[in-house]
Amino acid sequence: MSPIIPYGDPAFDPAWLSLIQHDPVHPSIPLEKRITGNRTLYVYVHDNIPQFMVCVRVGNRLPHTMIDILEDDDYHSKFDVSYAIFYSIFRLPGATQKGAGTLAIKSLIAYCRAQGVQGFYTLSPAPQMREHFKQKPSEADIRKYLEAFEGPVARFHLNNGARIHSINFNADMSVQRIDESWGIMVNYDYNFCDR
Repeated sequence: MSPIIPYGDPAFDPAWLSLIQHDPVHPSIPLEKRITGNRTLYVYVHDNIPQFMVCVRVGNRLPHTMIDILEDDDYHSKFDVSYAIFYSIFRLPGATQKGAGTLAIKSLIAYCRAQGVQGFYTLSPAPQMREHFKQKPSEADIRKYLEAFEGPVARFHLNNGARIHSINFNADMSVQRIDESWGIMVNYDYNFCDR
C-alpha cells in the first residue's frame, strides 16, 4: 500500500477528516472548502499511523495568493492539471516517524507525478518575518532572509530540496498572516528535489 492516501480512496479513514482541526497554517479554512473543487487532502501514513496531512490545490495555473488557492480552475479530472500546490503541510498528533515531513512531501510528489501532474509548488507563510524585520522588507531582503534558512517554514522547505520561486506580497490578508508577515507568502518550487 502507498504511504500516501488521498481523500476519497477506500484506504482513507473518514475519522482522519477530524485531524484538520490541528492545522496550524490555515486554521480558519473549513473542511468543506479543502475537499471540494480543485482542493483535496492527502495523509502520509507509516506503520498504520497517520504522520502528516497535506492540503493540496490542483489546477492549470500557479496560485500566488490564498484567494487563488480557494478559487477553482476548469479541469476534467483531479490529474488533468499542470500544478499541484501544497498550501498546508502539518504533523499530526501521535506521529512517531523521524523525518516524516520530508517523506510525506517526496512521497506525495512521486504519487502525483505518476498521475501526470507536471509542476509542484507550495504557497507558504513566513511566520517569523515580522520578528526579524522592523518594517516591511523589500523582495531582495526577504529573499536574502529566506535563503539564510531563517524561519521554520523556509528551513523545512529548503532543507527538503525546494527552491524559492516567488515572493508574493498581499498574498494572505488574514489577521494571522498580517501579524506574521504583512501578508507576504512564498511559492517554493519542488520540481527538482527528487530527480
